[in-house]
Amino acid sequence: MFAKERQDIIYEMILKNNAVTVANLVEKFAVSIETVRRDLLEMEKKGLLTRVHGGAVAKTGMNAFSVLSQRNTEHGDQKKALSLKACEFINEGDIISVDAGSTATFFAEALKEKFTKLTVITHSLDVFNILNSYKEFSVILCGGHFIKEENTFYGSLTVNMYSSLYAQKAFIFTTAISLEHGICDYRQEFYDIQKVILQNSSEIFVLADSSKFEKTALLKLADMKSDYIYITDSNLPNELKELYKENGINIFTGGES
Repeated sequence: MFAKERQDIIYEMILKNNAVTVANLVEKFAVSIETVRRDLLEMEKKGLLTRVHGGAVAKTGMNAFSVLSQRNTEHGDQKKALSLKACEFINEGDIISVDAGSTATFFAEALKEKFTKLTVITHSLDVFNILNSYKEFSVILCGGHFIKEENTFYGSLTVNMYSSLYAQKAFIFTTAISLEHGICDYRQEFYDIQKVILQNSSEIFVLADSSKFEKTALLKLADMKSDYIYITDSNLPNELKELYKENGINIFTGGES
């Protein structure tokens, strides 16, 4: 097979799965590692992909920003599945921080389904309203200025309150995730809040449905870190999951049969 033919097939795989691994390509084409790496290098020079350790990913595009009311109607099954998976990392009686956003409401409902007693710190009014009067839940609402379209508090008052609190586990809901660009989001108002949540928690869980992987957004919240736990739904392609694992990033998926 000529190099052009291989590269055309590799490009089709990238379009389908957002990623390829060197190991899989070596096996598929029965060629050497050096041959695959040359193919990927040539394709990167043409702007067809981005090389990373162990393989390559699709050129990262910007994830579109939409308001909360629209996001609440998108990817509902995936958000529910990843939320239930995230609950497997929580113990009865834990103290947790819960970020805001559309996935946060699915996560809050999952917490009600799975637990009787938790302490929850949040700046999301939706999360507060779902959990506040439920069984033995203790909910701490970090208030401040209010963004009506996001149903969420923000600003220095919110940040200062978070700064005085410490959680065993933090659950961050983000707009975009990529190996090259890290963990990204759009709203400047929530950036400082998410930063202090990351600083004041022992364990970090990053929750995002599969449509948000290998995308980027305006604001970089953090690099991809191997000690963070990443949770998504079962629609994430196996090739992308394998490539993340080769880069030290373990992804847990909910909704798998």
